Amino acid sequence: MNDTYITLTGWVGSDVSLREVAGGQPVANFRVATTSRKFRNNQWEDGATTWYSIRAWRRLADNVQGSIKRGDPVVVHGRLEADVWTKDDGTTNTQLVITATSVGHDLSRGTAVFTKPARPEAVQTPAASTDPWAVQTSEPPSFASDAPAAPAEAETVPEADAA
Repeated sequence: MNDTYITLTGWVGSDVSLREVAGGQPVANFRVATTSRKFRNNQWEDGATTWYSIRAWRRLADNVQGSIKRGDPVVVHGRLEADVWTKDDGTTNTQLVITATSVGHDLSRGTAVFTKPARPEAVQTPAASTDPWAVQTSEPPSFASDAPAAPAEAETVPEADAA
């Protein structure tokens, strides 16, 4: 495919609006502002602020609605697309929109806590019952059990063993 993907960091500049489109698919829309900074003549100078319209679909839309708010620092990755429409007076307008595939808090600006949402119960249909991906499991993925456990407290080394 000849899609253009973009990754940007910036600040959420609007409230997230969540709505459902035909077919019941959720879509979230919000705006992100980025401002470049350069160090010139021993001082920081702000460049122009660029605003981006972000669109997120389905599960990502629900997670964005519950996770980010105006003023949050975010990292957005997605496909750059052009929305083209004709106004009532006959003129054509174009707006560049990023259809997000990933949205997250920018951890260079703070900390976050990840919460995995509960999965909805699967509806069993004859076609879905033969699909191995439709099976709901409560077990964590196998790679999660291979990770070493984090120590509860910092371990101290006895003085005799320290040498």
